[in-house]
Amino acid sequence: APTGSLCRIFHEQTVRLPCASVSRSEEDLGSSVSTLVKRMFWGALILLAILWVAPWTPLVRMSPVAMLVAPDTVWASAVAVLGVAVAVVGRRRPVAAASWMVIACVVLAGLFAGRALVQGMENSSARPRDERQLTVLSWNAQGIPPDVMMGRIFPVLIEREVDIVVLPETGDVIARQAAQELQSLGWSNTVYTTEEATSIMVRTSLAARAGYRIVPGNPPWAGLAIQPKNTSAVTPTIIGVHVQQPSPGNLSVRAEHLSWVQGICDREDYVLAVGDFNATLNHLSQASLGRCRDIGVQHRAGASSTWPTWLPFWWGISIDRAMVSPPYDAKKTTFEILRDVDTSGVPGWGNGSGADHWPIIVTIASGG
Repeated sequence: APTGSLCRIFHEQTVRLPCASVSRSEEDLGSSVSTLVKRMFWGALILLAILWVAPWTPLVRMSPVAMLVAPDTVWASAVAVLGVAVAVVGRRRPVAAASWMVIACVVLAGLFAGRALVQGMENSSARPRDERQLTVLSWNAQGIPPDVMMGRIFPVLIEREVDIVVLPETGDVIARQAAQELQSLGWSNTVYTTEEATSIMVRTSLAARAGYRIVPGNPPWAGLAIQPKNTSAVTPTIIGVHVQQPSPGNLSVRAEHLSWVQGICDREDYVLAVGDFNATLNHLSQASLGRCRDIGVQHRAGASSTWPTWLPFWWGISIDRAMVSPPYDAKKTTFEILRDVDTSGVPGWGNGSGADHWPIIVTIASGG
């Protein structure tokens, strides 16, 4: 071949070969990244599926599962967003098995959302039409000064004829200040409190009639129980609950707190346990603690958000609860979340952010 042709062929080969090599390397890299992404995707979905099943297994009492099982609606939203992202990417750049990935996301998001809907996300139940026996309001209002706190719920106490106020995470000093504020506003009460962080205020007439006393033996920071001389439908044993949250390192303390509440429920008739349980229905087997049955789930409010106040209700979780033991019938009660109460903070008090829980109110109708 002429010298010019040989030179041309040599030039073409030396330019083309490196380009082909680079192209193959890019394809290999893209394939590896795609495989890795798909493995991560399926791994994440498998972990979330295990999380969905966890409430029916011992995993729910283990860290970090105990914390992660709570927000069903958050997981439903996250999986739905992931499914939409996969669908969009699959349309623009076909990905093998994209259809199956989207279907898996739809199914898993539906499972999480479905469980929340079955537990119930309604805000309240119908108020009893017959003569009511007992009305209890509970509010973890930490972050609000006692005078402001009581001023905000005083109209509710009068309108709804509240008999008992439970203040989880509110110790002796703040509780007594709150009680004095209510006295000055015209709601006469007797306060039951200790140095630990839960207090109960009882309307004076009821306290005198029932002869309430503090029940000793509660674990530190678990809450406070008061018991009348004679329990009845109108003078029940009241447990003001503040259970330890399921954070790593605190699960044994949490188990002790829940066991204390369950012990009273199993021993006593006419028990009303109300307050900050730091527990959703996913933590509570069959929506109960021993003989105590959850009230909210009976009124399609078992998963209705009570915390935190700064999130839309469909992303919050239901950790403020009320339960009753026989002869009370949970179906003959009412449960309501008071989302119209002002929970904002006051400058100079704490960090100024206010309360992150909504108040709840429970009414036990006549007949228990």
